Amino acid sequence: MMRGLPFPYLLGESEFYGRVFYVNESVLIPRPETELLVDLIVQKKKRFKSMVDVGVGSGVILLSLLSEDVAESGLGLDLSAEALKVAESNASNLRVSNVSFQISDRLHKIQNQFDLIVSNPPYIKDQSHRSGVHDKVDEFEPALALYIPDGDYEKWFRDFFHQVHERLLPGGEFYMEGHEAELLTQKEWLREAGLKNVEVIKDWTGRERFLFGRKDQE
Repeated sequence: MMRGLPFPYLLGESEFYGRVFYVNESVLIPRPETELLVDLIVQKKKRFKSMVDVGVGSGVILLSLLSEDVAESGLGLDLSAEALKVAESNASNLRVSNVSFQISDRLHKIQNQFDLIVSNPPYIKDQSHRSGVHDKVDEFEPALALYIPDGDYEKWFRDFFHQVHERLLPGGEFYMEGHEAELLTQKEWLREAGLKNVEVIKDWTGRERFLFGRKDQE
């Protein structure tokens, strides 16, 4: 046993949005602010036909939304095969059957369009943001889900936002959790990618936390 291992990893589970999820060191430990992202979507009381979660990790966002009947079906994408195993276990444990999972770097391998795209991507710059990361997070949680090299950051997100625009159905919605120091800039990148009604949404502490955009009806 590794000294200082965070308790949810020791326990093998973490609570999120009223449900218990299996977690291990292949996935991030769910955060309370991410529950707010789920709640923002649930409280709209809108049912989507199809949704995709980019960087699905343990599946907490996707499976919570499907359990709340927000969408008819869902797809979870992740670069990590080990993370997808965790998400698949959680889908089975929660008896969520209207879901599938696939390895993909963002939306690169996806041809389908969706009317809801959600994402809690890696959003920490591996150098300039690193001082704000808790030592235990840096030591134990998966770097792939946390960090992007500073020099790749802008291109990574600009490419992602263009993929989002291409893969959203007309009238579709996009929600993303992000870094408070970057979201106002990313808001402009999302607009440049073609989304409308773009806004930054604050969390309960008043910090910029989420990005929202909608694709125009054709």
